[in-house]
Amino acid sequence: MKNIYKNLYEKKDLKLKKNYRIKLMANIIKGLKPVNKNILDIGCHDGTFLSKLPRNNNFFGIEASEKAYKLSLKKNIKVIKFFFNDNKLPYKGNLFDIVIAGEIIEHIYDTDQFLKEIRRILKPNGYLLISTPNIASLPRRLMLLLGINPIIETTPNKIDSSGHIRYFTFKSLSNLIKENKFKIIKSFSDVTNFHSQGKIKSKLIPKLFPTLGQSIITLCQK
Repeated sequence: MKNIYKNLYEKKDLKLKKNYRIKLMANIIKGLKPVNKNILDIGCHDGTFLSKLPRNNNFFGIEASEKAYKLSLKKNIKVIKFFFNDNKLPYKGNLFDIVIAGEIIEHIYDTDQFLKEIRRILKPNGYLLISTPNIASLPRRLMLLLGINPIIETTPNKIDSSGHIRYFTFKSLSNLIKENKFKIIKSFSDVTNFHSQGKIKSKLIPKLFPTLGQSIITLCQK
């Protein structure tokens, strides 16, 4: 799994600055009006997401990629190079006001342990903003109907593998979050993509029918 991050996430341009999901999630955090809060981004990559948030906060990051780790340091983020492997997160309990886990949980073997660790490091009433690909998005449903693999990885050994081992619907992620004693505030989605490069997409469809969107974005509270 570590080699996947090294080979893919260090070489591929993720284009986070233009990513609508990133923009939407940043706006959700801004809506909480954080001031002097401890904010942790798990899988912070090069710090693009945290750089979109109000600067009057304390930014922390966890990142497995060496290249992205160094880029985050240049943005004055207190980042730790760390690979979560069903172990404890490298922080004391009740430290953070907000934790972001964007497109991370689909890589995790023990998802219960992952959420328990996030709960441990969150302050009472702290927020978790989590996102993951939606296996039930409209394009994936159509692909499955036609007998086409709906972008489910079958091996980690392909060059373009992202290392996904978990797949979620809105309902299954909601159930997992609730089972781990989080209160769900609201769930969102971003876009519906009909092209692998995002050239044909709709923002209206997920606004009207979130469960058909590309991503599951959920704000919850400890």
